[in-house]
Amino acid sequence: MLVQSFSGIRGIYGKDLTEDTVRKYAYVFSQSLRDKLKREPTVVVGYDTRKSSTTLKNALLDSLFRVIDVGIMPIAAVQLAVRSYKADCGIVITASHNPKRYNGLKFLDKDGAVLRPSAVDKVIKGFGQISKIKEDRFMDKYIYGGELENRVKRVVKSNMDLIHKYSAFLKKTVGTFDNKRKVILDVNGGAGIVLKEIIANLHIHNIKLINNKKGEFKRAIEPNSRSLKYLENVVKKQGAEFAAGFDCDADRVEVILRDGTIVDGNQILALIADDILSKKKGTVVVNDATSNLIRGIAERHRCKVKEVEVGEINVVDEMLRLKSPVGGEGSNGGIIIPPSRCRDGILSLFYLLKIMDSSGKSLRELLDELPVYYSVQKKVAFKRKVDIRLFRAKLKSYYSRKGYKINETGGISGGLKILVDNDSFVWFRFSKTEANLLRIISDSTSLNSCRKMIEEAVSLL
Repeated sequence: MLVQSFSGIRGIYGKDLTEDTVRKYAYVFSQSLRDKLKREPTVVVGYDTRKSSTTLKNALLDSLFRVIDVGIMPIAAVQLAVRSYKADCGIVITASHNPKRYNGLKFLDKDGAVLRPSAVDKVIKGFGQISKIKEDRFMDKYIYGGELENRVKRVVKSNMDLIHKYSAFLKKTVGTFDNKRKVILDVNGGAGIVLKEIIANLHIHNIKLINNKKGEFKRAIEPNSRSLKYLENVVKKQGAEFAAGFDCDADRVEVILRDGTIVDGNQILALIADDILSKKKGTVVVNDATSNLIRGIAERHRCKVKEVEVGEINVVDEMLRLKSPVGGEGSNGGIIIPPSRCRDGILSLFYLLKIMDSSGKSLRELLDELPVYYSVQKKVAFKRKVDIRLFRAKLKSYYSRKGYKINETGGISGGLKILVDNDSFVWFRFSKTEANLLRIISDSTSLNSCRKMIEEAVSLL
């Protein structure tokens, strides 16, 4: 099933997502901008390393006529390109952390951020209106002989130029640091392969890249405790401080220590927020699934935390409104630091190394200084579509009878957060990028409480 949401579109290549799908989506997206701008929009196009990405890019270009093709790039670099090249928008061909048989499109606004929900909704509706047109008729009418005839296609490739721009952005945002501790980076054949050039540009030492051959996925694409388990032995054998793994578009990063411990994304956000807030005060913006650990860090600096619905763009727009110095979605390790408009696993990793360098402490020592919070996650896949309204009503009824406060964001499709006490919550939300998948997160100062909350939640299903 083709998943269509404000995060973009995703599906299994050749089944749900085809060249025809991509041509039509690109046409509708660019046409909406033509109507607004009264001219051809300039579109930055980037993509990840899946085998289908190049084929889909060629299909995409059939519907676009002023293109800056930046090639294989992390999504944060493509977003930077939209701003740096003063383009009107961008499209990234990626399915992010989804399995390799998937692919998709992420649409970018003129500031590089993921397209706002209202604009995405317009594109999805426009696609629905032309999706049933047969491919040959669509090509004849809209591409070859219709509205787009006689327009000159211009494609500019700016791969290396963008790598230099992105390197400069990282240096300006993070600052210079002398990395004294050996680190292993597993890019898993994804868009993070450009780290080779970035590391060289920034003259960062003691970083060893592994699995950096384009499109060769040696593990599951989503970096998590299971897919990165093998790195425990790699870290020990190499005598490294830790290892980090990225997903296919490098917006997510997960860190594994020498003893096999996976560093929680909330802890990464906490360390970076702590450093930034010590220099610049402001509200930290997070999604409502983020650990209470972040609230404790903000209070340490007499700052506030603002929670929004899950979704990168929700965090980004609230950060812009509040002029927030840092934000993120703690559950995936991607931190947002202005002027960036997205989660950025590479930026997060470099900032972490900078903190270690300036403090002279190991990552383990830095983590031990944080307030103790535990977070347990559970995914539940349903075989058929769930009546979300009824599901939420039953959950709310059950937890209300227990006297717990309930917070909701984003309406019927947003998060449902049960506040068990001042330091504990359990959170429910159906994924908008993976069909019929329910995510449950528990958070507490007690690991036993976390486990009990998850067990209770699962028992209710």
